[in-house]
Amino acid sequence: MTTSYRFGEFELDPQARALKQDGVLVDLASSAFDCLVYLVEHRQRPVGKDELIAAVWGSTEISDNLLAQTIVRLRRVFGDTADEQRCIKTLPRVGYRWVMATVTVSDQPHPVAAQGGETGAAVADVTRQLPSPWHRRWWWGVPLLLLIAIAGYGAWRMHLRAIKAFRQGTAVVLPAQIHASDDWSWLRLGLMELIVGDLRGAKVPVEGSRAVVHLLEQSGEHEKEAFESYALVIQPQVTLDHGRWQIQLEARAADGSTLHAEAFSDNMLKAAHQANAYLLAQIGAGDSDHVATEDAKEQYLLRMEAASHTGTFAVLRELVEKAPPGLRQSPEFAYARAAFHCSQGEYDACKSELDELLARLPEKTRPVLRGRALAQRWYVYSREHKYDEGAQVLGEAIRLLKQQNNTGYLAYAYAQRAELLNMVGRYEEAEADFGQSRVNYALAGDTAGALGIDESLAELSMQRGHFAQAIPVIQRAYDQYERMGMRQYMPQLLVHLVVAQKLLLQHADAFASTESYWPMEQKFPEFTETVSRHILMFQRADALGGIGRSAEASALLEQVLAQIQADPHGEPGLQGTVYTLLARLAWQRGETAAARSWIGKALAGRLLEWDSDERDTADAWLLDVLIAQQAGDVKEIQRAVPAMQAWAAKLLLADQDDWVAIQLLRAQAVQAQAEGRREQVLQSLRQAMTMASRYGVPELIADTGLAYSQALLESGKTGEAFAISGQLSAWGQLDWRVAWAQACVYRAMGQAASAAQYQRKARELAGDRILPAPHPALEAGAPAAAMMRGTGRGAQ
Repeated sequence: MTTSYRFGEFELDPQARALKQDGVLVDLASSAFDCLVYLVEHRQRPVGKDELIAAVWGSTEISDNLLAQTIVRLRRVFGDTADEQRCIKTLPRVGYRWVMATVTVSDQPHPVAAQGGETGAAVADVTRQLPSPWHRRWWWGVPLLLLIAIAGYGAWRMHLRAIKAFRQGTAVVLPAQIHASDDWSWLRLGLMELIVGDLRGAKVPVEGSRAVVHLLEQSGEHEKEAFESYALVIQPQVTLDHGRWQIQLEARAADGSTLHAEAFSDNMLKAAHQANAYLLAQIGAGDSDHVATEDAKEQYLLRMEAASHTGTFAVLRELVEKAPPGLRQSPEFAYARAAFHCSQGEYDACKSELDELLARLPEKTRPVLRGRALAQRWYVYSREHKYDEGAQVLGEAIRLLKQQNNTGYLAYAYAQRAELLNMVGRYEEAEADFGQSRVNYALAGDTAGALGIDESLAELSMQRGHFAQAIPVIQRAYDQYERMGMRQYMPQLLVHLVVAQKLLLQHADAFASTESYWPMEQKFPEFTETVSRHILMFQRADALGGIGRSAEASALLEQVLAQIQADPHGEPGLQGTVYTLLARLAWQRGETAAARSWIGKALAGRLLEWDSDERDTADAWLLDVLIAQQAGDVKEIQRAVPAMQAWAAKLLLADQDDWVAIQLLRAQAVQAQAEGRREQVLQSLRQAMTMASRYGVPELIADTGLAYSQALLESGKTGEAFAISGQLSAWGQLDWRVAWAQACVYRAMGQAASAAQYQRKARELAGDRILPAPHPALEAGAPAAAMMRGTGRGAQ
């Protein structure tokens, strides 16, 4: 089957290497044509510059200037410009993306006779791309000559055509078909991982094994269709006959041609590596840097890798614990064991084993493994909130892996450093590192890794307050993970989704999102990592509070708290935020004593410093002031506000977020009100409202707007309060604070029917949270006086 693409008056046929405009052939340079094909075939995502250069020219040494000139020529063909970017969009610091509406058209295969004319050209074209066989290791020569002699010249031409197709995309390795006893069933994935490793060692773009396994689980009877987009699909077979191993690799190219490689040995690993070497020779790839070994230790490590890919962590733990003594001394096993402990959130074991491993990994002789271990070491520093040390080890890891041109592990190291930069508020640098990570994952052929970066970019958008932009990205990533069966990544996406929905005041949607994973024991029984489960429970509780089920939320939070406190490390950052949310829920129910107790625990010691998000700390300080206001404790207000101000003044420049400034202004307004300084109340809240509107997060706007509108009503400024309620009106059917603000304004304006309507809505949305009692002076048509005197921050 051939595939062509139609956009506007153009038709692109990659197999015929033809671009037509209204049926007329367009003259296009070979490199420009290949560039166009790659962009169109990958139009569902941005394509990094390095990835595009590698795909078109087969080398990353080509200058960006040549690529830019090629893009200019393509735009000129389509009547596009750098200003309009109707076809090819430039993404700064990332690369390019094909954005023109495109229709895919499939036909039956061309007759064989019709292919004959292009075969010679294909042979000539690909032959120029192939490295000379004499530049490879000498022992490849004999297998190559044998393959040519056996297959014949006609088959060799088909191989060369397969190379051409392969060079335009990514390879995929399927699980091996095993013809041996059940003792060797682990080879189904183990051999698959070995072949993937050899291909990557030879700098061949290849899909990650984990993504392939999950895609197979989802494809069912449509396995063939699931891999149609890949340029080369490799099916391994392994047979054990009277102690002798036979490894067969059949590779099917996108145009239907096939390659075949076969090897025999008394040692399975030697046969597998040799068969892969034969296949690499046929596709013109350089030699793999993986050396065949007869050591049974490698078989055991492959079994561990297979267990990791399938997510069978109980099996993996057993393999770790029952590893033979000889294997336990190897650095490779030490790394695999440490990585397992890190992935399971086992902090102490992760830290001690990585430290021991790094002490025995010299940079000169083991640069790649040392780079991988350093990148894993970042997990320890992140748990300890030692960001400077984390940046140092990640920088060293990137340097080592970049020197070795190990794109897969380099992508991971870049991603980890981007997470660090995100945590400390260096968003532009984080975005650049995420871009580098995505490019390297693409070069390594790791779709799942690239998808994870998309998730991280969505999280970065959230960190910058762009929640509405993040939601569709999160939902697309969630759908892709679900389609590929990669369930272990889905709960974290749901956390991001719930947070974004809450801050957009989409409380019902946030609760519905938590229903996707609740109860976890039924819907995600395989998701066992402790810290992540606690975060999911916390988000569920916050969502319950958002729809007015605050008592249920508090009960769930106390379960989380009990589990956290049973942990020797206690997850102090999460513990502080749990205390804060418990305090807020109690305050919203009017349980002032309980609220004061919880917020006191949150602010005691340095718990919230572990949270690393200064906005959470600012929220806790403001809540302490509002609880004191509810209790009528002026002295506590006068103590807490200066303390909050002193804390804010000490923040690093990177942490001086407008969110913090807004909450400080809110607290200062409460103090001014307690001290009878009415003009200062309005001045502080006016400034806070202006900043909140500029910040653009509905949660912050609604919360600040409620406080400001009530202060305006108390001062008799009904017209100004009406204007503020108008700014909030878009959320009047979603959030109790907005509905209540509108009810108060309409009551002050003497519009009793509208006031009653919005009061009913506020009551409905508040659930088990209390609504403030209207002040006696607030009668129909009278100035709003002292309304909401005890209310500031409302439900989330």
